[in-house]
Amino acid sequence: MISVSYDGNSWQAVDGGNSVVTLAAAEQGQLPQLPEGAAIAMLLLPVELLLSRTFSLPLSSSKFIDQEILAQEIEEHTAEQADGWWLSWQAAHDGTGVSGIMFGLPETLRQQIESDESWRSTRVIGADTWSRLQAQLPAQPMADAGGRVAVFDADSTGLFFGVWSGSESANDANGYWLGMRRLNWQSELLSQEQIRAMADNIGRSLHAMGWQGTTAAAFGRLPAALHEALALSLWYGEVMAWSDLPERQTANLALASVSTLNFRHGRWRASSGLGQLKPWYRSMALAAALVVIWMAGMLWQNYQLESQLQAGQQRMIDAFHKGLPQEKVMIDVLAQLRKAAGSGAGDGQQSAVLWLQQLAGINRVYKQTPWEIRELSFQQGKMSMSGQVGDLQSVNRIRQALQQETGMDVKLEDTDLNDNLVRFRMEWL
Repeated sequence: MISVSYDGNSWQAVDGGNSVVTLAAAEQGQLPQLPEGAAIAMLLLPVELLLSRTFSLPLSSSKFIDQEILAQEIEEHTAEQADGWWLSWQAAHDGTGVSGIMFGLPETLRQQIESDESWRSTRVIGADTWSRLQAQLPAQPMADAGGRVAVFDADSTGLFFGVWSGSESANDANGYWLGMRRLNWQSELLSQEQIRAMADNIGRSLHAMGWQGTTAAAFGRLPAALHEALALSLWYGEVMAWSDLPERQTANLALASVSTLNFRHGRWRASSGLGQLKPWYRSMALAAALVVIWMAGMLWQNYQLESQLQAGQQRMIDAFHKGLPQEKVMIDVLAQLRKAAGSGAGDGQQSAVLWLQQLAGINRVYKQTPWEIRELSFQQGKMSMSGQVGDLQSVNRIRQALQQETGMDVKLEDTDLNDNLVRFRMEWL
């Protein structure tokens, strides 16, 4: 695994053995070629390439922040088009709402990374300004540092600086950044007057971010001349000569494994699962999932139809035994009904037999085309049945089948389409 840093001019990588290599120069705006077989654990991008903006929202918790909310902030308060950036952010509750900082990765670069097989599996993509300043916060809070502190991290070509609000601990989940900036320089060309002007510029920027001035605490790494010009009274950090400052890429790669800001989140989260499969693998997996869903639906539908069929048959059996209590077993329903009709005495017995004959015919039709029977009645020689089925074609099939089984003119008296079901009522004499 390697970590990669880009400073806007060149790409460098470091492996697990701390060997640093400069990656082959790519065409303008293109990603460089990686060493054969290399996998990227982390990529740090220069803040100059990214959108950087603080925000404050009237929310009760930072967990309610999402890409859409911050995109609206961009649209309302900047001239940028929100759909041109893929956002990542850090925020915490500030007492009245939530405050924090967001960074935007150009959508064109995100698409380049996603379309390049060598770069697509990069697990963490962060901003160098975030990694550098976050690393300068102490691991444990300092009691005399106050609520808002300035943080600096200098290298041979410039300075990262910002203001942190919280317990001055990098581990404080309730802390958040009030602002971050990068100031580039050519240290060998700076005069004392230019250094003092630079210090004034930095002081005004820190004050605009919410820092309380030179009497408030400050952390990090500064060149000696700039540290003197800033006149920091509560300094907790390292002072170095200009010549001893590390190069930007060197400082970035030294911290390449500690960034907690990651553009790989949400639907672009790095994964070794489906998201990393080749496109045709994803298509096959999707097709297989659809087949499983379809089969589950068919099994459930068959189960429901079987349940309805069994319930209908049970109602037929109950009606048979009610009409012919002397018949203990159903063997040949029609023969038993004819026997009862031939030996029956009186209109009541004949009516019961006719009723059972109709039930037998309905039962045979039901086995071929199941439906939900809602009401079934036989009065004064007229049969009436209501029910519901999935479509009008099934209603017609049921009516035609009943006519064949009963030998009577089955009339469709009423139909009603509701909730994707057809309710119907039929009558015959």
